[in-house]
Amino acid sequence: MKKVIFIVPLFIVFLLAGCDGSSPLLSGYAYGDFIYLSCATTEKVEKILIEKGDSIKAGQPLIVMEAYQADNALRIADKNYQAEMATLHNLETGERTEELNIIYSQLRRAQSAADLAKSQLERYRPLYQQKTVSKAEWEQWQDNYRQRQAEVNQLEHQLEAKKLPARKAQIEAQKLRTQAAKLQLDKALWDRQQLIITAPQDAQVYDILYRPGERPTAGKPLVSLLPPDRLKIRFFIPEKYAGAFHTGTRVKIHCDGCPQPVNASINYISPQVEYTPPVIYSTARRETLMFMAEALPESFVRPGQPVRVELAYE
Repeated sequence: MKKVIFIVPLFIVFLLAGCDGSSPLLSGYAYGDFIYLSCATTEKVEKILIEKGDSIKAGQPLIVMEAYQADNALRIADKNYQAEMATLHNLETGERTEELNIIYSQLRRAQSAADLAKSQLERYRPLYQQKTVSKAEWEQWQDNYRQRQAEVNQLEHQLEAKKLPARKAQIEAQKLRTQAAKLQLDKALWDRQQLIITAPQDAQVYDILYRPGERPTAGKPLVSLLPPDRLKIRFFIPEKYAGAFHTGTRVKIHCDGCPQPVNASINYISPQVEYTPPVIYSTARRETLMFMAEALPESFVRPGQPVRVELAYE
């Protein structure tokens, strides 16, 4: 006599588990919501400072990229900024002391010539009044004095102008050029800092995708990290039990090799119903609808590991 073996679909077993009033066991799996870090430019990997499985802290350097171009751009930006600053300082302070001393010397010489011309004019005044010298000679001495005095006035005005800073519009324009140079310097410094890939938060190094000497394309992931708060349990709630599960509901996670159930709390339930997931799909029972849910475990569960989920009764 042949024996007849009945195969019961897995999801039916989970549903029947709750028929006696106990919590149903729902199927699911652990998965990681990974962080992928990349470089914004196409540069060669210079150093890898971590290994797979390392626990890292926020801000910790992970990968160092080649920085020749970034260093060169930073030096150029710094020189441009220093040049613009020097020009602004020159406009704000007027001429240098050495240049002013030259004008002072010219002014003293012109003043001496004017004093001499004035003395000669005063000597010729009584002679002109006595008709000893002609009117043409007298006018010539007057004109000579006026020219020497005009030279003195010119140098005095020139000295005053040299002491003044540049016109306000010129200074404002140079200030804008200096600010633009500072922004370029800040950008070059930021670009240089981006070539050291650092951890955005505490995490575990899940995978390293490139090694020293390789040149990944810009934006290509270099390393994947798994923060503790991004390890989740994804499971599926039959429509029949949907009312028993809510955001914040505490559940217990059972997995092979786990010495005891892992506590977790539901942080997301899909608002849309879907068909039975493929891992327990049955054409005979495809009318069974499920709600996908996610829970945050309180201790580590390996990503990809199948689990069973039940309500945790206090």
